[in-house]
Amino acid sequence: MTLTQAPLTKPVLQLLKNQLASLIHSAMSANRVDTLTEQYLMSRLGLKLSTDSELSPDLQRFQQHFVLYHLLYRLQTEWLATGEGFLSIGLAKVSLLDTGSANTAILAADTDNRSRREYYTDWQNFYAMSEQLLDDYLQQFWQFYSKGERDEPQLSPAQAEELLQLTHGFNLAQLKKAYRSQALLYHPDRHTDRTKGNAAKFIRIRQAYQLLLRQF
Repeated sequence: MTLTQAPLTKPVLQLLKNQLASLIHSAMSANRVDTLTEQYLMSRLGLKLSTDSELSPDLQRFQQHFVLYHLLYRLQTEWLATGEGFLSIGLAKVSLLDTGSANTAILAADTDNRSRREYYTDWQNFYAMSEQLLDDYLQQFWQFYSKGERDEPQLSPAQAEELLQLTHGFNLAQLKKAYRSQALLYHPDRHTDRTKGNAAKFIRIRQAYQLLLRQF
């Protein structure tokens, strides 16, 4: 398998795309909701990938996320072309807009939408993600969200361990795993709204990690 090939066969991808389309239509029709969350779609789709068993849970979740968004952007392109609607794909949520909406053409041509579509439709990006890139990704957002924040009270080692859900005597690998898991959980982009509480928790988790990292 080359880095440009999908991790699933074309028939399987087509089947998943059809299931996803049916899921979106039925959920929005039956529940009369305007948006569906990534968590809802992922749980209903039951996406399973036969990938390297040695991948960390975080990388496995990323790969599932990538396949889901690959399918969503394929549906977005198809539905816009057929006039079925514009699938607006945001951070951890999607919504289906009427093609007659004045904002549809603007959203479809939006630079961010195009760049995200290009990212998720290129399978090289699926294979390119690594543990180091995940760490770099979290580091970039730590720097962004820590700007302009007031100085927080310093954490004690015990408080840092509790925040990262670590037991005393942990090793470096356990620290990194706990940090990545908690940081991704409270990452502002993983929520449907960027509340200050989420960003603040993300920052405190990073502070706890930096404090405990000094022990090694």
